[in-house]
Amino acid sequence: MGPQATAVCSLFFLLQVLAEPTENSDFYLAGDYLLGGLFSLHANVKGIVHLNYLQVPKCKEYEMKVLGYNLMQAMRFAVEEINNHSTLLPGVLLGYEMVDTCYVSNNVHPVLYYLAGEDYLLPIKDDYSHYVPRVVAVIGPDSSEAAMTVAHLLSLFLLPQIAYSAISDDLRDKLRFPAVLRTVLGADHHMEAIAQLMLRFRWNWIVLLVSGDDYGHDNSQLFRKHLAHHDICIAFQEVLPTPQPNQTVTPDERQRLAVIVQKLKQSTAHVVVIFSPDLALHNFFLEVLHQNLTGAVWIASESWALDPVLHNLAELRHTGTFLGIATQTVPIPGFNEFRLRRSQARQPAPNRTSEGATCNQECDTCLDTTMSYNTILTLSGDRTSYSVYSAVYAVAHALHSLLGCNQTACHKEVVYPWRLLEEIRKVNFTLLGHQIFFDKQGDLPVSLEIIQWQWDRSQIPFQSVAFYNPVLRQLRDTRHISWHTPGNTVSSGGAGGDGA
Repeated sequence: MGPQATAVCSLFFLLQVLAEPTENSDFYLAGDYLLGGLFSLHANVKGIVHLNYLQVPKCKEYEMKVLGYNLMQAMRFAVEEINNHSTLLPGVLLGYEMVDTCYVSNNVHPVLYYLAGEDYLLPIKDDYSHYVPRVVAVIGPDSSEAAMTVAHLLSLFLLPQIAYSAISDDLRDKLRFPAVLRTVLGADHHMEAIAQLMLRFRWNWIVLLVSGDDYGHDNSQLFRKHLAHHDICIAFQEVLPTPQPNQTVTPDERQRLAVIVQKLKQSTAHVVVIFSPDLALHNFFLEVLHQNLTGAVWIASESWALDPVLHNLAELRHTGTFLGIATQTVPIPGFNEFRLRRSQARQPAPNRTSEGATCNQECDTCLDTTMSYNTILTLSGDRTSYSVYSAVYAVAHALHSLLGCNQTACHKEVVYPWRLLEEIRKVNFTLLGHQIFFDKQGDLPVSLEIIQWQWDRSQIPFQSVAFYNPVLRQLRDTRHISWHTPGNTVSSGGAGGDGA
C-alpha cells in the first residue's frame, strides 16, 4: 500500500472514530436534521505542535473554559426549545452533534466529519449541488482564527456556518467566505466603541497590551487606526507571553511578565487596553497583584470582558477600575435552570469500538466546575449565550421556510446546504423582543455594551454602563461608573507624552 493510500485509509479511520456519538449525550441528539456545534470547552493556549498529526489532541487534558461549556448548553437549550415548539418545525426533530475544539486541528477534524456522508466518506465530485453532508449547518467555532479555518472548508460546499463570537472583519468577505454568517458585530464596531469610550472620558494617553497570536496582532492594528482618527496616543505597546495549557509559567515568561508590570507602574499612562484570550491573562494579573500595581483603568476586549474565572480573583478590585466591551445582554427565560441540569445516564451506542472513541465529546469536570460559577454566570446576563441561541433559531426559521411548514406539519425532504444558506440569509423574525436578520455581509446588527466589573455581592458582576449603537456608530447613555479614585472622580488616565 502506497503512502497516498495509507493517508486515505488513515483519514477514513479518523472520521469514523472522531465524533461517532454517544447516543443522546450532552454532545449528541438524534434528529431528522442535525446541526454541528463547535465549542471550546478546554483551551490549549500554547498551541503545542503535536508530533503525530493524525492523532486528535485530547482536549480534557487542557484548562477548562467555563464560558465555552455555557455556550454549548445554550445550543442544547435552543434545540430542545424548538423541538418542543408546536408551530416552528411541527413534526420535525432537530438534532445536534457537538465537539470540544481546543486546538486548530480539533476544528478541522470535526468539519471533515460533518462534511462526510453516512458512510464516513467524503467523495470527490465536480458538482456538489446535490450532495448531502451529515449536518445541515454548523454553529461556531468561537475564535476568528478557528472560524476562518473552518470557513475555508465549509464554504467550498456552501454549508451554512454561523459564528457566535468571531469578530474578525475578514469574515465579512463573501468572496472568500460565502457560507459564513454571524450573530455578533465585527471588530470594526468593537474598536470604534472602545475609541469612543476613550473620547468620552478624555483619555488620550494609553497603554496597549496584546497577545502574541493573530487575535492580538489583528485587533491591535485595527485599534491603532481608530485611535489615529481620534488623536489618541499610545504610550507603549507590549506583547504578553502565552502560558502553557496547564498555566505553568516558565522562568523566562515570569521575567517577561515582571518587566511588563514594572513598565506599567513607571508609566504616566494609567489606561490599559488589553486584546488577548482570557486564559492568557491569568498569570499576567497574578503578577499585577504580586507587584501591587494600583490606580489603573483596565479596558477589556470582548474575549475576556465577561470571564468569570478572572473575575473570581476578587483582589483585582484593588488594582483599579475594570471596563470592557460585550454584546448586549438578552435574558433567555429558563436557560439558567437548564444549564445545570445533569443529563440522564444513557447507554452508549452499540457500535462503540473502544473507550474514548468519542474524541473530544466528553468533559468529566464541566458540570461541577460550572456549578461553582453558577451565581456569576446567572448574574452576568445572557450575552454570547444569546448569540448562540439566536444562531440556532435562525437555522430553524430557515428550515421552516425551506420545508414549507405550516402550523401543523412540514414537508420532510432532503436539505441541500446551498438551499438552506439562501433561506438563512433571508430570515427576518423576532426573538425575545429582538429582530433577527442578516445584512449583506452576513452580520446580525446587535448592540454592544460597555460593562464594568463589580465585586459587591449585592451588585451585578458585569454592570452595563454604556451602549453602542452599530447603526449610528455612536456610544450613548453613559451611566454611573464606580471609579477607583479618591472621591469617586473620573480617572484622568494619566499625563501625555510621546506616543508609540
